[in-house]
Amino acid sequence: MQQHQTTVNLSPWTNGPAIVQSAPQPCQLQGAKCVYDKLNLSADGLQRLRTSGRDLPQVFQIDVKLLITPYPDGVLLQLISEFVQEVVYENYHERILRIPPVSALTDLVFRKAPPLQTIAVAAPNNRLTTLSIKQSNIRSMPSALTNLRQLATLALENGALESVSLEPLANCLQLSILILILDNNLLETIDGAFFLPLRRLAYLDLGSNRIQRIEGRPLSLPQVMYIQLVSNQLAELDVTRWNLPNAIEIYLDNNNLTRVPIGIQTLPNLTTLVLPNNLLTVVDLRRLSGWTKLQRINLAGNRLTRVIVTGKGRTSLPNLEQLDLSNNQLTQLRYARWHLPKLSLLVVALNQLTRLPDLFKLFPKLRRAFAVQNPLHCNTIRRWQQYIAEFKLAVDTAMPGMNCATSSTYKLPSGRVICCVE
Repeated sequence: MQQHQTTVNLSPWTNGPAIVQSAPQPCQLQGAKCVYDKLNLSADGLQRLRTSGRDLPQVFQIDVKLLITPYPDGVLLQLISEFVQEVVYENYHERILRIPPVSALTDLVFRKAPPLQTIAVAAPNNRLTTLSIKQSNIRSMPSALTNLRQLATLALENGALESVSLEPLANCLQLSILILILDNNLLETIDGAFFLPLRRLAYLDLGSNRIQRIEGRPLSLPQVMYIQLVSNQLAELDVTRWNLPNAIEIYLDNNNLTRVPIGIQTLPNLTTLVLPNNLLTVVDLRRLSGWTKLQRINLAGNRLTRVIVTGKGRTSLPNLEQLDLSNNQLTQLRYARWHLPKLSLLVVALNQLTRLPDLFKLFPKLRRAFAVQNPLHCNTIRRWQQYIAEFKLAVDTAMPGMNCATSSTYKLPSGRVICCVE
């Protein structure tokens, strides 16, 4: 019989004595889903699972809400892997995950696996393409991964990884996504040499670690497009020698960076500079001058007191469309030295600005400017009230529904009252 894609979702289970049933109870069909409220493998549960997976051509997902089984999790996986392509464990209860070398499995997902410490694959497996494990106790990359020859997606999330070696992935020729979202783990350094086996990597996520340094061999990921380094402890970063010819975005939110990473403007296809919630105090836009691929800059939530342009004349970012400088400590900005012909969105909210020039004249493509929660002078509000009335410029000092903390207000012709400083 021709096999079709079947997913088994195994919700919380208990070991227990066999429950005698007078006759097999069929599952509840919900479209392409087969739902069992309770399934007892000590009785006829395994037979019913096999029947559902093989003999109901309209069923693509089997959902077991309560599983009663005499089998350990690993044995259960062996039993159902011959006729199921995807298994989702809500809870996995064993220290070792044994992945069958020969099976129908293409996807394995473990949503909670606190006891899990390692993975075993006795021989090459040429079927499994996705392995996702959350909340495990795996502390290093299991060597058995070398036998997962077709693995394309590996996700180890919210775990206990202390060291990373990617040599076990050298045989995973299809691997294009490596996700290591490991909240509150112990990774502190990354060596570029770790990534040498992953020449086809397209997406790398090392967010929510404790990474302080990226050292050793320069990072070389010729196919990678997106890199996540969010919520680490990076204080400085030099990407001058990194080989990332296809990288579009590198996310560096919530680190300890005090300046823009050295050489970031030399990455040939990078379109986004994302550095919110770091420790920057001064940014020199001259460093970014002529960066033709750059479309978006986000420097929100830093400690910026100045955005400068060193040298003579203006600095040009010919394709920049969005600039976010919100939630800093800026008292003034020298907009006239910025040549941003395509700028369409400017955000300078939550600063200490008192005046605004005619932003829409300086930047002809500008559609919206947000300057809310700045102590703007009332004469600035009066001067640009037409932009405010047209909702092109947002300037309210107080949050909606809150009283003004400023010394005065200005009433627009529409009757709307704007907080300002006289």
